[in-house]
Amino acid sequence: MSATVMVTGASSQLGVFLLPRLQAAGFSIQAMSRKVTAGPVKVSGAVQWCSADTRAAPAGVDALVSCGPLSLAVELAGQSKSIQRLVAFSTTSVLSKADSGNRAESRQMISLLADEKRLQAVCNQRGISLLLLRPTLIYGCGLDQNISLLARFGKRFGFIPVAGKAAGLRQPVHADDLAALAVNALLIEPAVDLASAAGGGSTLTYREMVHRLAASLPGVRPVSIPAGVFGAVAALASLLPGFRGVNAEMVRRQATDLVFDDHAVRVALDYDPRPFRPGPADFSVPAEAGKLQLG
Repeated sequence: MSATVMVTGASSQLGVFLLPRLQAAGFSIQAMSRKVTAGPVKVSGAVQWCSADTRAAPAGVDALVSCGPLSLAVELAGQSKSIQRLVAFSTTSVLSKADSGNRAESRQMISLLADEKRLQAVCNQRGISLLLLRPTLIYGCGLDQNISLLARFGKRFGFIPVAGKAAGLRQPVHADDLAALAVNALLIEPAVDLASAAGGGSTLTYREMVHRLAASLPGVRPVSIPAGVFGAVAALASLLPGFRGVNAEMVRRQATDLVFDDHAVRVALDYDPRPFRPGPADFSVPAEAGKLQLG
């Protein structure tokens, strides 16, 4: 009998790539979503969607992959008597934005860091193996608010703005590489207990990242703008639908290195993510993966 994995945040960009990989690996999958308001919805022989409002893992769930709120993972791990492994996705932003000049960002990261600690404590108390992953800039199917946000801006206006030299380093990571990492963590013996960053296969400056992104978008070019002027542009862009999350801190961080050591997870789980070479396929949900999502 196949092991059962519960996935929270299953409709996120991580979930888009995770469900097909779990199915291919032979797992039975309970995918959680707020979109499910009645009974479970079965979309394939292995994938069944259930309501995220249940706030409890069904009996017989062997593992949990948290792609959603860590607070929900804390509840599920604390109530379940069968979960043995847990892979939880947080973000490297807990390490870089807790002291952000944007108060909303700072509060959010402080709260998330507290949830990480709560999850680690619950797993330790209940004997659950925990792999806590903090990805860098995630992209891969057009659902993120980082790389894809820049791509949408470029497609709309014909250019992607860059603040000054924009020399801060970045490690963009594809969501499918993170999905593969999670599945490997569920399969490997013995289980890996670890908290680690998870970056991509390229370390490059923000400017270089934007140049590679623009090169993948026909008719789009990068444009350098003085940082002071860019702050005003960001304020205006935040008023447009689809760009509400833009703020001045994003401009400031273009000059700041946001790179993190993920050597531990590369060694422990043979993690070898792809380099950053975006293409058209990285901005839409793959057709086969879409079949496992709710309509």
